[in-house]
Amino acid sequence: MRVLLIFLSIFSITVFPVTWSDALAFDPAKVKKLINSRKCVSCDLKNADLKNANIPGAFLQGAKLQGANLTKAKLNKAKLYKTDLTAANLTGADLSFANMEQTNLGNSNLAGAKMSNTYLDQANLGGCNLKGADLRKAYMVGAFLKNADLSEADLRGATLFGANILGVNFTSTNLEGARWRNGKVCAPGSIGKCIIVE
Repeated sequence: MRVLLIFLSIFSITVFPVTWSDALAFDPAKVKKLINSRKCVSCDLKNADLKNANIPGAFLQGAKLQGANLTKAKLNKAKLYKTDLTAANLTGADLSFANMEQTNLGNSNLAGAKMSNTYLDQANLGGCNLKGADLRKAYMVGAFLKNADLSEADLRGATLFGANILGVNFTSTNLEGARWRNGKVCAPGSIGKCIIVE
């Protein structure tokens, strides 16, 4: 019996070698389908390589994109409602006018991303790198921004009503005309902090 178990163990290792990287690999067929159809609802694209992908208006509601590489991807007007983008790389991505309500972007890299007029209501942006991001007129009602880096970002006219901004880095951030978390509008000259004129 012991000899049989040893034989089966060796057989399974030799015939079906599975590595940890294989378990984490994405399915290239799903990526191809997304590029062609611009639709992948609730699909699993963890760790997918979508660098420079040109998929404006893509329908990705509920998709799992944890750890995906979306550097400089064109996702303007995309439907990303309740999508999981935890720890994804979205450096320089175009997400303008995208619907990202209740999306999980925790610890993602969004440095230099284009996010003007993007809907981020109740989204998780905790620990995100948003340095230099364009967030003009973005909607972030009730968003979780704890410990995010918004240094040098452009938030002119953005809505932060009810957002959690504990520990956020606002160094050199342009907040002119932004609706602050208390509902009041930041006055001209609000660079690095919201100046509220009573």
